[in-house]
Amino acid sequence: MNYKLTLVLIVSASLVLGIIYIIIIPPWQSPDEPTHFEYVKVLAEGDPPWDPHPSPELQEKIIVSLDHYDYWRYLLVEKPDPLPTTFKVTPFLFMAPSQIGKNPPIYYWLASLVLRLTSNLSIKAEFYRLRALSLLFSILTVVFVWACAAEIFGKFSPLCPAAAGITALLPQFMVIGTSVSPDPCVNFFGTGAIYLILRFQRRGYTIFRIIFLLLWHGIGVLVNYKFVILLGALPGVVLIHLYLRQPRTYSFKKLLFCSGVVIVMLLISYAGMAWYFPRIARLFVIRTNILYSTISTYFQSKTSFPPGYWPWFSLEVFKSFWLKYGWLTYELPLFFYRILQIASLIALAGLGLFWGKIIIGKNGGAWPAREGILTLILYASAALVAYYLFWGLKVTGTTTQGRHLFIVMPAWAILFILGWIQFFPARFERGVSLGILSAFALFTIISICFFILPTFH
Repeated sequence: MNYKLTLVLIVSASLVLGIIYIIIIPPWQSPDEPTHFEYVKVLAEGDPPWDPHPSPELQEKIIVSLDHYDYWRYLLVEKPDPLPTTFKVTPFLFMAPSQIGKNPPIYYWLASLVLRLTSNLSIKAEFYRLRALSLLFSILTVVFVWACAAEIFGKFSPLCPAAAGITALLPQFMVIGTSVSPDPCVNFFGTGAIYLILRFQRRGYTIFRIIFLLLWHGIGVLVNYKFVILLGALPGVVLIHLYLRQPRTYSFKKLLFCSGVVIVMLLISYAGMAWYFPRIARLFVIRTNILYSTISTYFQSKTSFPPGYWPWFSLEVFKSFWLKYGWLTYELPLFFYRILQIASLIALAGLGLFWGKIIIGKNGGAWPAREGILTLILYASAALVAYYLFWGLKVTGTTTQGRHLFIVMPAWAILFILGWIQFFPARFERGVSLGILSAFALFTIISICFFILPTFH
């Protein structure tokens, strides 16, 4: 099948699937949607992105809408009577009553432009307009996953539609990808950053390309603080490039000079932000302090882990990556997660087999793809390690959220497919990819029909 037609089909299927999620999940039932909506709305009403303020009047209107859509029943909390007027005294929401002062402003500013297109809309209409914007970001993420696979294996490889398809068919990805949240936006920028890295690895780095990459990362950081993970992975990207490239084909001095330019520009950019927009710069200082405090407490042996904590935490992260709704009560039966664990272990073993063949010289055809695949492994590892450091070492009652790993979605999707096809002859590559894609489609249908829909209807 023509690869352009296949891409159109996957994008169309992603659109239809996203609309289904938007329809079947009631308003306000994805993580933190009320507070994300408030942030967007106050910017749409004229607050500057660098100095927004919570709006008690808007919060009261949102709380009325929460009540209208059975917010309390779905969360299994007692309906307040009378209704509260602010998030700070609202059941469940009081634990995180605002995103203002907590998250950077770029997503909220972009979303506010969408609300400004038409005035005098109801809260419900504005809410669904923002969900549609999130779906757009998620579809673009699916396209970028395809593009990432194409940069490594070529645009005609069956891994391209398979990786893009399982991204769209991963239930948890599309649940959060159709919510009012900065997650779909930061997932798009994260996937775009990985695509740029893979493309520049193949075509070569230039000053212009490095500056463009830096600007992309700068915007990504201002979309969501967790984009700092990708900034932290850049030295690893440089080391991989230096290790695999031969001096006769690439100038190490030029690469090191470009890396130095990147570091200097990052420092200058942060200094400028701290000077002109101190409230935004302070967000990153706060997050850094939290991480430092968590790690230092752990290494000072002041952290007390309850019995069985790490197995529980790892299983919860795994569940919430595939489908565990976050703050709601439903999840898949353990049997399903065991199957998914086995499938993931097979993919991991396949990656080991892939590198084993390269080391002993029996996989020469994969030699050009080494750098890209190592880069994907780097990003997947960086996201997982960062999550364990920031959330795992806290030992708090916060629900685990595998959705935070979707910022490096190309790594998970491509490596999963790549691992599986290692156990089959090359002539079966297309068939195996189609089989895995079909399995994900079945998983999505089961998740929607037997777990998501019954929760709300």
